[in-house]
Amino acid sequence: MATRTDDNILVLAGTRDGLYFYEGTCARDGWTRRGPVLEGLDIANAVLDPRDGRTIWASGSGNGSTAVYRSRDCGETWAMAGEPFDCDMVWHVEPGHAAHPGRVYAGVRPAGLYMSDDSGETWQPVRGLNEHPSSGEWWEGGGGKMLHTILTNPSDPDELTVAISVAGVFQSRDGGTNWQPSNEGTVGMAEEMAEMMLEMFGHPVEHHGVHRCVHKVVRHPGRPEVMYQQNHDGVYKTEDGGANWVDISEGVSSRFGFVIGVTSDASVYVVPQDMDKVRFSGQLGVYRRREGAASWDRLTNGLPEIENITLYREGMATDNCPAGGVYFGTSEGDLFHTTNGGETWSKLASGIPAVRSVSCEHYS
Repeated sequence: MATRTDDNILVLAGTRDGLYFYEGTCARDGWTRRGPVLEGLDIANAVLDPRDGRTIWASGSGNGSTAVYRSRDCGETWAMAGEPFDCDMVWHVEPGHAAHPGRVYAGVRPAGLYMSDDSGETWQPVRGLNEHPSSGEWWEGGGGKMLHTILTNPSDPDELTVAISVAGVFQSRDGGTNWQPSNEGTVGMAEEMAEMMLEMFGHPVEHHGVHRCVHKVVRHPGRPEVMYQQNHDGVYKTEDGGANWVDISEGVSSRFGFVIGVTSDASVYVVPQDMDKVRFSGQLGVYRRREGAASWDRLTNGLPEIENITLYREGMATDNCPAGGVYFGTSEGDLFHTTNGGETWSKLASGIPAVRSVSCEHYS
């Protein structure tokens, strides 16, 4: 996707209590706020569907159910999309490829993938993944066993990439029928935790290609073969569509974190966290690694000293405007953004409920 200069931008902040809208342009000034909507729901993820620029999908839990919610008028009115899911949480909802106009995906906890081909009216399990031979060895991380990343490939309508904690990255190249782990080069936990896994499974590990605690995966907006992931054990990059991952963590203060974003100039952004505490205190800092650089820049200008906050795995997004727009939210209800690649930061919002997810989409 080329850098864009004349679009409107919609930033969606899903919180512990409803969904907030921040609307602007590529000038990224004069923001207007709407919401909250879907009050009373824990919004794990929300996204504007780029296929029509008006439909918004949100995954919400509360009021005794967990479901996907849909608005066909850019957030003015809402309805449940299909029946509630029989799961702990719908963690992520993702519009399908442009070649499949009615397709939507949902990732749930416990880990599973669902698909709709009728714009959310009905949902079917993606059995090729959910019943993968390795699925008996997927296990719970600190946030449970969940499918939290779903990526389509704009260049290939039959390719799908997902990520599961704790299992790893999986890919299908035939529309979701067959799946393969895609974790080569990332740190596996099978050997390090062999005794624990023997107790969990009742047998030695059989699927060494999984057992990866991937926290989030993002795709380069203009080069679909390039992806980045924030893992429990580092930051990784692939330039061959996921066949091989390279560790690019050297220089960040901690290999552990949740959020990750990449801008159209191939700059990647992470916020390291304390692995033991998860919540952390001190000077809030974003780390940036530019395309071709061998090191990371620590960016703090405009960011505060913080105490006991966390960032959730869905909590960072980027735009495709010039100079790198990045947005991230915190458990304290602050939404930060930059219009110059992280050189300076400011608050887009404060005082809202804990921010669970941030997304950004362009529309005409």
